Amino acid sequence: MPTLELSMIVKNGASGLARCLLSVQGVVDRITIGDTGSTDETELIARAHGAQVFPVEWKNNFAMARNAVLARATCDWVLFLDADEMLDAKAVAQIPALIDDQSVAAYEITTRNYVFDPGFRSGGEQARPNVDDEPETANFPFYFTSSNTRLFRRDPGIYFEHCVHESVADRVDALHLQRVRSGVLIHHFGYVEDTKARRKQKENLYYDLALRKVSECSTFGTYLGAGMAELDHAKRVSTALEFFKKAITLSPQQARGWLYAGICYTRIGQYAEALNMMQRAICLDPTNALSFSSLGDIHFQSKGYVDAHVAYSHAMDLHDASPLTLAKLGATDVHLGQHVPGIARIKAAIDRSPNEAELLDIYAASAFLAGRAIEACEAAERRLSADDVTAFNFLLAATLHVHSNLEQKAKVILRSGLLRFPDDRELRNLLDSLLLAAETS
Repeated sequence: MPTLELSMIVKNGASGLARCLLSVQGVVDRITIGDTGSTDETELIARAHGAQVFPVEWKNNFAMARNAVLARATCDWVLFLDADEMLDAKAVAQIPALIDDQSVAAYEITTRNYVFDPGFRSGGEQARPNVDDEPETANFPFYFTSSNTRLFRRDPGIYFEHCVHESVADRVDALHLQRVRSGVLIHHFGYVEDTKARRKQKENLYYDLALRKVSECSTFGTYLGAGMAELDHAKRVSTALEFFKKAITLSPQQARGWLYAGICYTRIGQYAEALNMMQRAICLDPTNALSFSSLGDIHFQSKGYVDAHVAYSHAMDLHDASPLTLAKLGATDVHLGQHVPGIARIKAAIDRSPNEAELLDIYAASAFLAGRAIEACEAAERRLSADDVTAFNFLLAATLHVHSNLEQKAKVILRSGLLRFPDDRELRNLLDSLLLAAETS
């Protein structure tokens, strides 16, 4: 029977490491861990579970660190995990048959990445409801999937490449070895267990490495990764769009390049081009909920509310659990004259969302359109307490109060806004006009 080795790099992974190592009991014959600078109980926990542990110098390169551990492997096959992951319980029965197959050199494994936010998206995947009742995962309400070549034969020609989102897949393919998808699952808990500070630290590192990676290797994946880093982390839409265009040029049959280019065009207001991109994405992958919710955004911004309603509804049929999509569907109801069900949908979205800020903008605008001026004002005012409040939010709240004949409250809101954004001309102009009107009345 072929032997199997768990190969890991870890830094301060004590909180989840025992769970990870317990999950591979009865599956692996050897555990090798490279510690890249832990200051917690990582080494003690690893050794208590029979792992061979040695230091690895961290040089801001995940592939380099993993290869340092891989060089110490002695088993026939290698499995790699992170400390915040665990192998699914069914893998104990699945993996022996996989590594006994003489014709296969590597297996693609799906990872379930658990999140609390139903609006979370990553890599073109929208979070979906978690219906798993296993004790380790049942408490996490949503997940999105990703995949990587996690299980492979030990071979001198197979090693990790890329400083971030490292993989052996390209090496396996370059050697013309067979690489197939398996039914094995990995569970990833980093998004639900990391502190905000640790998550921010990881995001900053991944952003820096994504840009470095694209300068070293020009592939569809590196351009897509750099584009998503610019879009989601740096918020530089135009820069992200250029990366997505390059990704499309390299691999026009990959739906995600068209999808994210369409999202960028939507954000810069070029709706005709956005529609073309999104239609291409849907043709290539008609099962992606994010493509349909993004298509809904294009139609909504173009005032095509019937088409927007169809697109948002279809996204939800494809298991889009995002409160934002539900709220946008409600907004289309309101624009189509269905005020009562529309407002009810928006309120339901707010109730289920861990981050209601963006939904309050939708609620305020929709309630005002539905003739519910007081509700609109209350929602707009609630929005002002959010961490990511902008000058526009103060302007919207004040404007709604003016149109509701609540000029004194509008002035209070504008003065508060100018304390936060003293150089904003629109806030200043509206306040001055209100003051002037009061003097001349």
